[in-house]
Amino acid sequence: MAYATASALPPALLDLTLLRVAAASSARLSSSGSVLQWQRAPGWRRMHQAAAFNPPTPPNVEELMDSRVSRKGRSSLNKGFLTVKSANANASQVPMHPVEELERRVQALDEALESEALAFRPIFYTEEDLLAMYQDVMAVPIPHTTQDNKQAALQAIQRAEEKEDRRILDLLQQRLVDDIPLKEGCESHQKEPTHRRILAEAHEIFFHVEAARKKVNPESSKHVPLGLLSIREFEALVRESLKAKDVQAAEVALDMMKKECLPLPPAAITKFLNLYATGGNIKAADDLLANFLTETPTEFQRHLHVKAHLNGTPNDLIPTSALDLLHHYEGQNAAAPMQTYTSVITALFSRPSSLARAQAWDIFTHMRYVAHPEPDVVLYTLMIRACAFPVSIRYSSEPEKALDLWTEMTVDNKITPTVGAYNAVILACARSGTKTYVNEAFRLARQMLDSHRDASGLSAFRPDRKTFCALLEGAKRTGNLARARWILAEMVRGSRDNDPNPLEAEIDDEVMMHILNAYAAYKPPFVRAATVLVDSDSGSEVAEKSAQKKEAHQEASNPTVAVQASPESSSTADSSSETSLVVEDEDEYPSFAHIPPQSRAEVIREVKILFNRILQDRSGTKPTATASLPFAQQKFSGVEITSRLVGAYLSVFYKHASLDTSRDLFWKLSEDFNVTKTPKVYLEALERCANARRGHERQIAVPFADQLWERWTALEDSGRRTGKPLPSRLVERAHIAMIRLLAVTENIDRSMAQLRAFAAKYPPNAVRTPAPKPAFRSTRTSLVGQRPLVRMTSAAEVPDDYVPPLVTFRDVEILHHRLIDYERTKDIGYVTWVCKAYEWALRVRRDETVKTGIAKNQTEMRVVA
Repeated sequence: MAYATASALPPALLDLTLLRVAAASSARLSSSGSVLQWQRAPGWRRMHQAAAFNPPTPPNVEELMDSRVSRKGRSSLNKGFLTVKSANANASQVPMHPVEELERRVQALDEALESEALAFRPIFYTEEDLLAMYQDVMAVPIPHTTQDNKQAALQAIQRAEEKEDRRILDLLQQRLVDDIPLKEGCESHQKEPTHRRILAEAHEIFFHVEAARKKVNPESSKHVPLGLLSIREFEALVRESLKAKDVQAAEVALDMMKKECLPLPPAAITKFLNLYATGGNIKAADDLLANFLTETPTEFQRHLHVKAHLNGTPNDLIPTSALDLLHHYEGQNAAAPMQTYTSVITALFSRPSSLARAQAWDIFTHMRYVAHPEPDVVLYTLMIRACAFPVSIRYSSEPEKALDLWTEMTVDNKITPTVGAYNAVILACARSGTKTYVNEAFRLARQMLDSHRDASGLSAFRPDRKTFCALLEGAKRTGNLARARWILAEMVRGSRDNDPNPLEAEIDDEVMMHILNAYAAYKPPFVRAATVLVDSDSGSEVAEKSAQKKEAHQEASNPTVAVQASPESSSTADSSSETSLVVEDEDEYPSFAHIPPQSRAEVIREVKILFNRILQDRSGTKPTATASLPFAQQKFSGVEITSRLVGAYLSVFYKHASLDTSRDLFWKLSEDFNVTKTPKVYLEALERCANARRGHERQIAVPFADQLWERWTALEDSGRRTGKPLPSRLVERAHIAMIRLLAVTENIDRSMAQLRAFAAKYPPNAVRTPAPKPAFRSTRTSLVGQRPLVRMTSAAEVPDDYVPPLVTFRDVEILHHRLIDYERTKDIGYVTWVCKAYEWALRVRRDETVKTGIAKNQTEMRVVA
């Protein structure tokens, strides 16, 4: 059939429909009753299907009203008359031919299928549209702030205020200064600023009026406002004085406003507090709030008030006044903002005192209990970083506490971390020194770079210098030199050209200190003494083994042979070539391969190349690319030659070179660089002498130690005279190193004299007296007080920083063994007595510390490094 080809119906359904139509037409010809029934039943079905495919349209309101009016009129006119039906009235009810009906149905189905196909047709997107959608989805969420608009608006308001202030001051000058004739001898008054001249004239008028009032009625205490200056004029004078940083003139203007019973401008008081807080003027800030403020200070004013106390306290004192003021505001039900608590905790952590660090943790816990239960990202970062420097000296870090705070911040409180937060948790894990947490630190660094990338693959967080320093902490503490060299290579490589997200990490002395410490902690896998050499031309295997054992024994007793016999160094090189900072054959023997150094000589060589490149970049001469360092940029120009850098450089030679080389390098660096050496530099040199190996090293160790001890004694005595003694633990280590050196070199008399001198300078009785307990460390249970109500640290966890230097038996055990060997009974008794005296004094100090109460009339507590 012709209509079947244009239909969208399946052929089977079309054939079935045609068969049913043919059967119905044959039944129609048999009887008229059945014809009428066929006409009726399919008509009903046709009406339902037509209604389904052609839904009725809603009638128009106007047509509906017209139809109703027309029907009403016809019914009234034709009422009572017979209507004649039209001949075509039943034409629409005549059934269609089955074939025509089928064609109409097929056409309706085709239209419905076409409309459905158009409804479900997929939308076409171009590559640009898809890329734009992907970039929108993967874009790093950046909080939209109106800070720039606010800043511009504030600057516009400030410019308008300054313009209006100048206009007001010009009018005041015309009224109070220019109209009054100049007195004799007041020519210098003309050179002063305008605001000072106006205040001087106004103050003189006030003084004369007040004097006249007292003269007329001395007993009257009422003050009648003069009305010489308006509020707006006073505000202009105050702002102009603060702009010129003339605090005295501004205070005079405020005092005159107070006497005139005028409301003081809050903005002026806030500016005053800001000036006092920046300068650390505690008394001026207290007087300002006491004299000119009648209501409770605002949050920002409370913050500035506490800030003034923090800045006014020296760095070697614990800011007790700021702590008392913080608790005072809490008692008034006006707690300081979180920014203030962050400043106080930062100031406590900056003090080199275990007591201050413990108080910082207590303030953090107390703040969450009484003021701000949910810290912000800045305070979380500060506390996570504090976990890297714990209160207790038993741990180098507290990674568990840091990870707990990290999980609380990111998971529980859903706070988006920052680069500083990542650096803090990485540092806390890296400083632990265990491989598990060091690997966790590197995992967190990888998470920082990979978990916040956009559609172009650029990370939202870029590692900075602190990130690399934190990772270097973990590498050097585990002795992983390969990772340390890789980090240095990444920093040297820096950012590529046209990098949309450049790397901002400059190499400085701290980075190089960590690198050199990693070289010092590295253990080369090649040990020459443990190497078996096979010679095929030898005749006797027994003679070979005996010769190898003898050579290994000699090299083990004198490791200088192992260093000088390496391929990179000549066996006939003298001491001056070993201590030279310049590597002559750098191009001939390139270093910094993809594998770490395999021997101690290679370690020394790489360190020399690095230090030589630092000096070359700092000198200003353009470096050249070499086989070891194939880049010509001055990557190390920002490295300062500091005491800690020199100490780290020497520590590599202490570990991997002989004592001869270390001694010559120490004096050479002292002559070449005018760097003030810290006590730690001399201490490390003394401890290297105390650990001298048998043989030649012990012979040269004593003269070298005597020279070092002379300089150490000068530093120690100078600190005692100036009231700033050296840290007690460093003093202990220096004296113990000298006693040990003299004992192992068989200088028993000098070792005993050194011990007696130490006991005389730091007697055991000085250890017995504990330090006074400050009021803020009180453990009495109370809900109101000038101290934290909830603490995180107990009294037993806080170490005592004020314990004087002392000696234990473990420190002088070698001397004790030598005395037993020489059967010096009297000296053995003295060593035993000294050790027991210090031990008993330390026990008494511990017991007295527990019993000690809060000191009355306590002054500021000085911290001890």
